[in-house]
Amino acid sequence: MGETGKLAGRYRLLNPLGGGELLLAFDEQDHRDVVVRRLRVPAELRDLAVLEARRATGLAHGCVVPLLDVPVEGGEPWLVMEFVSGASLEQSVRARRPLPVQQAARVGVHVLSALEAAHAAGIVHGRVNPANVLLTSTGRALLTGFGLPALGMRPSADLWSLAATLHFAVEGRPPGQAPVEGTDPLRSLIRAMLRPSDIPPVATVAWTLRRLAVDRSLDQVVAAGGPLSPAEVAAIGVSVLDQLAELHGRGEHHGGVQPGSVLVDEWGHATLAPRLAPSQLAAFTAPEGTGSPEADLWSLGATLFAAVQGRPPAPGAPLGRAGALAPVLFDLLSGDPGRRPAPDVLRRRLVGVLEHNG
Repeated sequence: MGETGKLAGRYRLLNPLGGGELLLAFDEQDHRDVVVRRLRVPAELRDLAVLEARRATGLAHGCVVPLLDVPVEGGEPWLVMEFVSGASLEQSVRARRPLPVQQAARVGVHVLSALEAAHAAGIVHGRVNPANVLLTSTGRALLTGFGLPALGMRPSADLWSLAATLHFAVEGRPPGQAPVEGTDPLRSLIRAMLRPSDIPPVATVAWTLRRLAVDRSLDQVVAAGGPLSPAEVAAIGVSVLDQLAELHGRGEHHGGVQPGSVLVDEWGHATLAPRLAPSQLAAFTAPEGTGSPEADLWSLGATLFAAVQGRPPAPGAPLGRAGALAPVLFDLLSGDPGRRPAPDVLRRRLVGVLEHNG
């Protein structure tokens, strides 16, 4: 540095931040606080790393901590970033506890949005991890660390790292060799994203995260407020059945219908989350398995049973709370796939329950 404690003639170095890699500095030209760090790369890669870092200075996005400058001082490159007040996801989880699913999903929405903007600009982050996700006091998650070497890395690497980061957010640990098992949509999404050969389409990841950020799963709804009324359950059944019919019409089946995969918004509207990773609770698995449309209907019946009774179905379990919905559930839960009502018949019967309780 030409002047003691000053970088590039304008950034006055102050004190270390965090573990010491980052330094707080004051930009004497623009009169603002900034964060600087040395860009450590082998000498033979320095010019290429500086070129890539400077490309990132043009990335502007509401969920990105801007990279402002990449000065080279005495042959050593530095990164100058905007100063943002907040704690890293790593600090927050270690100091407190793992995040609730909705908060973790919001973090995922913000970070994925930042990555989509970067990838559209031809920029790979390369170091998505809990230390590089900042949580602000307003609840926004910001991705920092742009400009660090990511030579030769592909966008899919960032998506894998996002999954590992979300795993840390909800479990308090990296996935390691044994990602957490869980039937809720977020953990299913995380496990699917951690399979490098079969990462879901970005649009599917974004849709799932957005829904999980605002909706609750049906099992969460029942756990918080108790069993639902027959009319509420019938309305959920119609919504899920319509989505299954569309899926079955394409010659596909879901294979994971259960209360954890049905998302309910604040108005009670239900959406079936895509099945992204194998994980089906035994209580919601049809006697013949999960590989057919008829099995999906059995699982729908078990899901509706749990919503109206407050517990999964079991042999001989009474249907005291189901009212007009009871005969529908009885037929759906038949052990003989051929005796379960056809989708169009089932829809009419569910609508009939709605009208009966309207």
